[in-house]
Amino acid sequence: METSSPFEIESFALPALEAKIMELYDGYTKNSLEELSYFDCLNDCLGMRKDIINQNCKFTSETVKHIERINAILIENTAKVLANACVLNKQMKDQKLAGDDFLDEYIIEATMSVNYINEESILTLVIDENNGESDYHAMAEILHATAGELGNLRRFFFSDFDNQRFGENDTVFNKDESLRQNWNFGLIGAPELRHIPYFCYASHILFEESNYSISDIIRINDIRNEIKVKWVNKVIKK
Repeated sequence: METSSPFEIESFALPALEAKIMELYDGYTKNSLEELSYFDCLNDCLGMRKDIINQNCKFTSETVKHIERINAILIENTAKVLANACVLNKQMKDQKLAGDDFLDEYIIEATMSVNYINEESILTLVIDENNGESDYHAMAEILHATAGELGNLRRFFFSDFDNQRFGENDTVFNKDESLRQNWNFGLIGAPELRHIPYFCYASHILFEESNYSISDIIRINDIRNEIKVKWVNKVIKK
């Protein structure tokens, strides 16, 4: 008996799978509030696509070069977003200590994520390791839109509560073990990548935990850093 269910997958070949992903994404954007199962199936299909591409991936010199490039970008931007958040935290702490009567509490959230705005957000490489079977631009848009919590490759929090709890001498570096550990295992522990001295935690999240395949990752050309401040003033009515 024939069925028109949007969740049936006719083929696991890459072009057919991506066509299904785009169909599900269209359904997700139109019906996500009423039909959350679209997202679950879409997420499963993106995971299948990642597995198919990664299983066929060969660590050519070009692929390795771009893996090094992305890891270097993520290392640099982790340091950048953390440094700026630390500066802002000190400013907020000093302002509170100075007796600002409009500042009772604050929370700073600093994040780094893969961004997609338009075609300039991904690179067009000379050699296509998937022989033209993948629509990288369409997939980049969908991966960005459905990343959820894993869209933040790094997230740091600062608050007045933490300043009191950890004290002046306990640095962010000492509190966050992920900043010191080398994450060169799993996919990025491949023999072809052992010459790279250090893989950051953001690279681990991107390669291991997200739905981005190696082919998607080596084409990334847009990283977004964001720092948000929640400023709390408590008004007590007597």
